[in-house]
Amino acid sequence: MTKITVIPPKLLHKNAANDVLLTNPRKVTPARFRSEVPRNNNSAIAEIDNLYISDAHNENILRAPSLQGAEVGVSFATVIGAANEGAVRGVPFQVIEKIREGLPLGSSRNLSLDDDAIESFLTYHKISRPSTSFSFVNLADHYFFYRKPHEHIPGIMLLEAARQSIYYQLYTYSKHVLGSVTVSLSELNAKFYAYGDLMYPIEIIIDDLGQEDEHYPRKVHYSTSFYQRGALIAKIDAHALVISMDKFKVVRNACLFDTESFVPLPSTPIISLITSSEMKQSIVSLRKIGKDSCVTSRPKISGLQNAFLTVVYDGSLCFRAPISLLNEDETGVTWTFGQMEYVELEHLKEIIKCSFILSQVNTQPVDVAI
Repeated sequence: MTKITVIPPKLLHKNAANDVLLTNPRKVTPARFRSEVPRNNNSAIAEIDNLYISDAHNENILRAPSLQGAEVGVSFATVIGAANEGAVRGVPFQVIEKIREGLPLGSSRNLSLDDDAIESFLTYHKISRPSTSFSFVNLADHYFFYRKPHEHIPGIMLLEAARQSIYYQLYTYSKHVLGSVTVSLSELNAKFYAYGDLMYPIEIIIDDLGQEDEHYPRKVHYSTSFYQRGALIAKIDAHALVISMDKFKVVRNACLFDTESFVPLPSTPIISLITSSEMKQSIVSLRKIGKDSCVTSRPKISGLQNAFLTVVYDGSLCFRAPISLLNEDETGVTWTFGQMEYVELEHLKEIIKCSFILSQVNTQPVDVAI
């Protein structure tokens, strides 16, 4: 089995490596499960089986971990109790270490929980929809600490880690293709039981609690739990819709009013180009844009009355429309748009939505300079 420790940012809908808060993804065993197969003689599977207590109904319940001093947060024994009554939860490796310490000598004391052993265990007992463990990026100089001294991990950082874990779980265990869908939150419930400290590792467990088709779910329910020193310090439950990107763009596209104009943010990655009927071209600065008109810097083409404006956003979105000169003043050159195709208007809306802000609401007629 190929072990992955670094998760590509794109898989989590991020653009840069330092945005990723998760590392070392691994499948984990459940806190309880029902199995109709007999105990296995395979040593790796048998050793993991020893972590559980079986009853006459083939129910397997994880042994309670040993307690070591005062725990900050919720003990996993309490988490197991909740799991016995409801949703199945994955077991953090931090907790398994504590369970192993409490077992008799010769009874899984030498247990090796490598990925192949866990995979064999899950397959043998026909456990589907496995939970995933991650190591949390717990660095005090990370920008999520707001570049100021912090004695604990900001809660908003845990929320972002939970969001990232959802994308990992969805793309890893469903058949949804990366880039074809997005996750739109409909409900979020976060509980913080203790502060997360910088000094100790934090392990994240994400559980798939959804009831829908596991291959192409449209509604998902994920629970992301954070453990430190074997105790639960936070839990974030999320209900969400899985929406195709095409539908998402329609739903999220801006509804622009005729009187509105927008200015690009300073860091907006756009290139604007004016092309004359003689195919002469000039790169310009786009200063303002709306449904009916725009303002640019002066193009390096003299005598322009009619031309085409092309706006490229981040190398991925492109808007193109005919323009006619309206006037020129100290704010720049104002152009009105000619007949625009529907698809171009949709592209314009998407570009504005991504990285523009409202400039002003015009109270003058549309044919007056913005």
